[in-house]
Amino acid sequence: MNAPQEMPANQLSEQHLEHARVWRFLAIGESADPDADESQVRADQAPGIESTGSFLVASTFTLKAGARLPGLVQVDVLSGRVEFTPCTVFAKGRSVTALGRDTASRIARILRIEGAQPVSWQLDVLLAGEQTYRHGVIARPGLLQALGLLAQLGRLRRAR
Repeated sequence: MNAPQEMPANQLSEQHLEHARVWRFLAIGESADPDADESQVRADQAPGIESTGSFLVASTFTLKAGARLPGLVQVDVLSGRVEFTPCTVFAKGRSVTALGRDTASRIARILRIEGAQPVSWQLDVLLAGEQTYRHGVIARPGLLQALGLLAQLGRLRRAR
């Protein structure tokens, strides 16, 4: 498969990550497609903390049972501040929302395993200028996690 120049973020698949490990969200008017919106992404280099932008970065998710699956973490960089939001887990070629209420049950059904709740993630790419791979823990889905994500979205919207 030839890697596309740009595409809607929701169409990224595990196969696209073989060609590009980092995809950057494009600003309105930056796309070659005049009808594209802010969900359009383009293959890019790993961001540094001095960058500004939103990126989808290839990552590895670890499940409660210990299995490891590929996926994507959104990396938002603004004024030296970096925020990470686990987005997508790929299970047998299917994409599953990493922070959904039914994430564990969907992955368990696809893989036919128990302990399918994602519990941590690690970027597969070093951020520019860094020596260690960024990683994080995933709290069980709940109200506090949802409120945290809404607050993060609000900060990002105000910053743009």
